[in-house]
Amino acid sequence: MRKSWYHIITEKLWPDYPSETTTQLLRLMVILVVMFIIASANLIIRLLTNPGAGFICDLGVVVTLLLAGICLLNGKKDCLIYLTFTLPLFIYAYYISDFSEHPPCIETVYNSVWWIFGGLLFIFYLAETNYILFFYFFTSIVTIVFQLTRDNHLLDSFSYYHPFTTHPLFILTAFFAAFFFLRTKYMIQLKKQSHQLLDTQQSINKVIQNSSFSVAQIRAERDEEDNVVNLWIEKVNNAFEASFKINLHEVQDQEAEYIFNLLFRHHFDVNKMILFDKKSTREFHAKNQDRWFKVHALKPEYNRFYLIFEDISETKKKIAELEANKKRYKVLLEAIPDIFFVIDKDGTYEDFVIKESDLLKIEDTNIIGSNIYSVGFPENMANKIYRCIKNSLKNNTIETIEYSLNTHNGTFLFEMRLAKLNSHSVISIARDITKRKTAEFNLEKALIKAEESDRLKSAFLANLSHEIRTPLNIITNFTRMLAEPDLEDNERMELSDAISQNGQQLLNMIDNTIHLSKIETGTVEVSMSPCKVNPIIRNIYNRYLPIIPDSKNIRLRMNQDIPNPAFEFTTDYRLLSEALIILVDNAIKYTIKGEVVVGYEMVKNEKINFFVTDTGIGIPEDEKENIFSRFYRVRNHINDSTSGSGLGLAIAQHYVELIGGTLEMESKENEGTKFHFVLPFKDGKGFMKIVS
Repeated sequence: MRKSWYHIITEKLWPDYPSETTTQLLRLMVILVVMFIIASANLIIRLLTNPGAGFICDLGVVVTLLLAGICLLNGKKDCLIYLTFTLPLFIYAYYISDFSEHPPCIETVYNSVWWIFGGLLFIFYLAETNYILFFYFFTSIVTIVFQLTRDNHLLDSFSYYHPFTTHPLFILTAFFAAFFFLRTKYMIQLKKQSHQLLDTQQSINKVIQNSSFSVAQIRAERDEEDNVVNLWIEKVNNAFEASFKINLHEVQDQEAEYIFNLLFRHHFDVNKMILFDKKSTREFHAKNQDRWFKVHALKPEYNRFYLIFEDISETKKKIAELEANKKRYKVLLEAIPDIFFVIDKDGTYEDFVIKESDLLKIEDTNIIGSNIYSVGFPENMANKIYRCIKNSLKNNTIETIEYSLNTHNGTFLFEMRLAKLNSHSVISIARDITKRKTAEFNLEKALIKAEESDRLKSAFLANLSHEIRTPLNIITNFTRMLAEPDLEDNERMELSDAISQNGQQLLNMIDNTIHLSKIETGTVEVSMSPCKVNPIIRNIYNRYLPIIPDSKNIRLRMNQDIPNPAFEFTTDYRLLSEALIILVDNAIKYTIKGEVVVGYEMVKNEKINFFVTDTGIGIPEDEKENIFSRFYRVRNHINDSTSGSGLGLAIAQHYVELIGGTLEMESKENEGTKFHFVLPFKDGKGFMKIVS
């Protein structure tokens, strides 16, 4: 804590004087400095403009003020008082003698009165006894009388001043009487206040001494730079002695840090508490005494502190017990349903307890006193609750009800249990069963899905031999027929086409089965590497163009948005090709006439949109939600006449997701279908498009 410049100056000039005296001396010093500056300026002007006899008087004033300053620096107030008695000499020099030019004495007498007033105020401020005042007053009267007598105006001056109250002697006497009256009244009041302050101090000391709290009075020792270098214990009260079993004479004038380290084994830092802590109150645990204390630091004076030690061990013990009980009850409450209510026999809520949660925001005013018919239950549910209340009270049974509740976080499901509390009320325990019901629903849904998948798998496995046998029989028989020598060319061509189609169908079925096996076992490997896009589209085009059946009027087209051969980006070449092959195969299968387009387009040089479109039979609205399900085949005339596993789109969807896309579909029945997915254009190259 730093002192103000005011305290620093006073302690530097008058280190051995009390603060009241130094304050008085500093004020006088300021006044003397101002007077000295004015007097010095007046002396310099006199020297420059009109040097003469008046110079001696001005120099005397400057010398007198210097002497007064020396007396003030030495702290000698009596010296200042005695120098004040030199005022009559300066009045004589300026207004009576021939040392300086001046008007007649009758005209300068008021100037003398104002000089005397200044000295009178000075003595009133410094003098501690009244005899000096009266002596100064007597000297002042003599000075004024002498000034009036100097020009024989003493007697006629009483008729010179009109009215008489303006007479200098009267004014001087009146002012002295008024100042003396005020000083006397001030001294009486000051003495009274001093006695009151003393009594108050004694009362405070008595209160501190007899206080039930342990109190230590500490004094701060400071260096020349006003930094605290040490703290000393001045005294302690009776409670301190009794609490810490140490006597006053053992701690008085001892270093505070040493005593408190002795008492608390370095668990309490008195320097930090007094000098550095911004908080005036803190708690600490004295481990050697197994006691808790709350310490209050007070600073009534600049260098004096009070430390008040409040023993809060019992309070801490009770708080710890309450915390332990709270913890036990909290564990107990968390083991029971979230909310419970007390409801009387008429259905009115009497009390409730709810755990703190964002799920429900319930105010006491919204529940207590309300009826089950007015808190938001539907009428049929309120009637059911009312019947359960009656049954529970009558038969002492536990009634269970499940209901839904709309909250600001959505709809939640609750289970309410009603049990008899007393003869006229029941306790209602409501438990949030949303998660349980959701889990049950999801489990049931998963069970249905698993059963359906199992059924489809069973159907797939049951038909697998038939689906494989049919194309194999065709391939075997038609191959034998090709060996007949008498076949015509057109017949031989038809048999070749049939063998090729059934071989491709058999190959697709085997591929899909292998793909499904890898997906089910999680062994599909994803290998990201630079991949040229245009060759993929070209290879798929070249693969399917020759095998389109002659019975279908289909045109296969490819759309390469960026024809640059160097166009590439990072993805899995194999999975991307497999997904597009499945989609193209699917498009050709369900298209009788029109066109099938496979290709891609850039999206803002940030993504690539791959697509396969056809003008086939399309997909009915009621079948779209199942189109990506495994083993599922849409019911149409093509599927009725051909075989298939129902796995292609599910496999393609899975592969697209593995490389960072989402397979989407747009379709209209009898108009065609479009499958597309967007992939991030990662590490792309050669994507500049030339627009002609």
